[in-house]
Amino acid sequence: MTFEVPFDSGVTPLASDLGTSWQAELLERVCQGRREIAKIEAAEVRVLADLLMDAEGSAGEDAIDAGDVADVTRRHDLKVRSLATELAASLKISVRTAEQRLAEAWTLANELRATLAALEAGDISRAHAHEIITETAHLPSGSRVAAEAALLPWAKKLGLARFRKKAAQVLETLETESLRRRHERAFAKRHIELTPARDGMAHLDAYLELSDAARIKAGLENAAQEARAAGDARTGAQLEADFAVELLLDGQITIGSLDTQTDQARSTRDGKVSASPAREARTAAVKHRAAVTVDVLIPAETLAGKNDQPGLIPGLGVIDPFRARELVALAPSLRRILTDPITSAILDFDRTTYRVPAELKRVLKLRDQHCRAPGCGAPPKYTELDHSIAYARGGTTALTDLAHLCKNHHVLKHQAGWSLRQYLDGVLDWRAPSGRTYRTYPELTVPTRRTDPWNPPDTGEPAPFDGPKARKAHRARRRIPRN
Repeated sequence: MTFEVPFDSGVTPLASDLGTSWQAELLERVCQGRREIAKIEAAEVRVLADLLMDAEGSAGEDAIDAGDVADVTRRHDLKVRSLATELAASLKISVRTAEQRLAEAWTLANELRATLAALEAGDISRAHAHEIITETAHLPSGSRVAAEAALLPWAKKLGLARFRKKAAQVLETLETESLRRRHERAFAKRHIELTPARDGMAHLDAYLELSDAARIKAGLENAAQEARAAGDARTGAQLEADFAVELLLDGQITIGSLDTQTDQARSTRDGKVSASPAREARTAAVKHRAAVTVDVLIPAETLAGKNDQPGLIPGLGVIDPFRARELVALAPSLRRILTDPITSAILDFDRTTYRVPAELKRVLKLRDQHCRAPGCGAPPKYTELDHSIAYARGGTTALTDLAHLCKNHHVLKHQAGWSLRQYLDGVLDWRAPSGRTYRTYPELTVPTRRTDPWNPPDTGEPAPFDGPKARKAHRARRRIPRN
């Protein structure tokens, strides 16, 4: 069910009608150019598939002419390698890349035909097609076509980064093998990889279980915030890196120090290092700081141990049901979020908080998981809740009129002529100053209230996170006398 409202930004667009029309025309040219590029890439895919089929056919004919059918495989490999080598020389790419392009061309032309058709129509990019090929590569032919049908609508709607996350969620519902078995195989491949970098630095990458990685990252972030609050001069990113080193080398982290000589909180200016004021040292365990910041969505029956539906860490991915139950057990307090076992939509949530806005903030964070402006992936900690229809212009502090926007896009919406329309399912339509519209989708589906969200019960209270002007408008609209 959807509910349309007029686009609203509360400001006059900055561009004139003539300028807006010209801008829209130029943008359409860019989009049309991208569609033409997609069509050309689809034509290239068909040519590469024809080249590969010709090489395979030639290998078979040679083997038959030689009277040795058993030699087909060897001749086939030689023909394909020869073709890949010449293709690499022609395009000035590596042989490995050439072999990959040939393999993907064969897959699109013979198995994922709907994806190739969408590429020819300019509905998706070559990168989207590559993602569909990669994400479905482990599936048998019949299942692969079913997965393609489920993924294509999202590929046409979402940018590449958002599509990657959505593809993982969609494919999880189509898997015939249990997550536990797949997780056991993947868990056996856990490892640490060191990649040298310039200027005496390096990258240390860890391939870990998602639940462990999420808790480690959350614990480091919380410890860094605690250190900053205690006066540490290092940035949050620097603290997280330094704490990770301490944790791996010493087994614990230190927040503060006994004197300025040994203080680890240092700042640099003009190449000089200065120590921060002395503080009392406090050792800390990262795991004790992680559980409260990791949200886990878990079906009620999984929590009770009645089935093995996977859990979900919003914004990251699915986790083994056993690990999901373990994370819930480690949490100092439980926030009940019931999800549908098929669609993963949020069915219900706790209503024990007296003031509704606190509840809304929590649910909206789960629904959005990032800035809802087109092409923006800023996480919730860098965003703020914004009324799609300005509160002073009749908007409501309700699930259907709030969305997360980063500071940059909040300013653009209110000062640069952008405007919004929100639907009951959390879908946002953005209208740019050029007049073109763009749609963004929430990460999770959240139910609407049983009451009409556009005419909520009058509680007699203004929204606690609105400004003074909005509060004044609220009193005037509701005729609430000032105390």
